[in-house]
Amino acid sequence: MVSWNKILGVASVAAATVLLGMVAFDVPYVKSVYFLRIDLGNGTASAVNANQTNPFIDLGALGFCTDLKDGHGLQCSPAHVGYNLSEASKFINGSLPPQLTAGVNAVASTLTKVLVLHIVAFGIALISFAFALLAFFGAPIADCCSSCFCGFAGSAAFAVFIFDIAFFEIIKTRINDEGNAGSAIMGNALYLTLIAWLLLFITPILFLIGRCCGCCIPSSHHDDEKRKPNY
Repeated sequence: MVSWNKILGVASVAAATVLLGMVAFDVPYVKSVYFLRIDLGNGTASAVNANQTNPFIDLGALGFCTDLKDGHGLQCSPAHVGYNLSEASKFINGSLPPQLTAGVNAVASTLTKVLVLHIVAFGIALISFAFALLAFFGAPIADCCSSCFCGFAGSAAFAVFIFDIAFFEIIKTRINDEGNAGSAIMGNALYLTLIAWLLLFITPILFLIGRCCGCCIPSSHHDDEKRKPNY
């Protein structure tokens, strides 16, 4: 009989792995997930109505997507590690918007190289999920390996989450320093990374509780069997 902690553990690791995969391969692949949105409008848009009214650029781990509200719809850059927002010029007739000045571009092109760490965190979570599956089907050593890799993946997810916050704050400050209309809006990828970290954090605890309970329950059950009268 499969214990509840293994079921919850596999489900938790699977959910965290999927979330980290969505974040690692967000825009330009998963276009609804992004780290940061540069609103190219009047700077008063929220993350909700910016989708509908203002032109914007969404930044992801491997590229960006932009919708300039000029009738061409959403257009995305090729996917590669470390990109420069000046690549948006090929989608624009004329000069780049003031929010994409050289100062913002210089910072963004450096910081976007570090976003590849999300792919590393996803890879570690994938290994942890593989060990969780082996543990689910009864491989003894897989329990310990799954807990260890959950810890590694959780640490990696927490580290990249902290970097995401710093990434957002630096770009936001740079845009504000330009003194032009526009704003930086925090993307949903940060929340997905946070949820993935929480799931990876509680999974080893579930495995530990399950092992502790597993040590006690069989003994208690055996004692009950011994107390039964023989007829």
